[in-house]
Amino acid sequence: MKSNPIKPARGRPKTLDRDHVLDVAMDSYWKEDIGSLSLNEICRRSGVSKPGLYREFSNEDGLMKAVILRYQEQVLNPVQQMLNSEMPFREALDNLVSFATSANCHHESPMGCLFIKMRESRMHLGEATRAQVDFLEEQALAAFRKWVERSKIKGEFSADMSPEFAATYIDAQLSNASSLISRGENPKIVKMMLLVAFSMLG
Repeated sequence: MKSNPIKPARGRPKTLDRDHVLDVAMDSYWKEDIGSLSLNEICRRSGVSKPGLYREFSNEDGLMKAVILRYQEQVLNPVQQMLNSEMPFREALDNLVSFATSANCHHESPMGCLFIKMRESRMHLGEATRAQVDFLEEQALAAFRKWVERSKIKGEFSADMSPEFAATYIDAQLSNASSLISRGENPKIVKMMLLVAFSMLG
């Protein structure tokens, strides 16, 4: 007796590998000028059609927002967890310096921070991506502020500055370091600059 075959779902089968597209897009945005990288080029590199990409991400803004969310999950969240831990202030600061001045563990070549790069390329971002980047920026400043507040209570932060100012200062130094590295400055020199900038904190 013949078994009834399962009828295929109506419409085109979904063959797009979302993770692969996001990996390719993240790598591309990280390495290159966001403003001059076309969606057609992302499609070519990831081997998907433009209609297929639009079906999955709605538009270029949807793809970019998905990329920054993936970057948040893979790269930014572990940093935030470190700041929220009971690790001594100086040890966490050294880890932050190492993170900011080294290539990422799961990417061989991109340098600097994709989040900071997107912050600096706001004019090239769509509305949804820009809103997500702004939210992450607020989140980062809040994490730095709380970290400094806890470190002050423990007596590990000795600089005479408010937690709000310290958070802005730390963020500005990390942003500058990322920009220098993404422009090709020697990471060892940038690391020394960051260590000098942070030496006054505790």
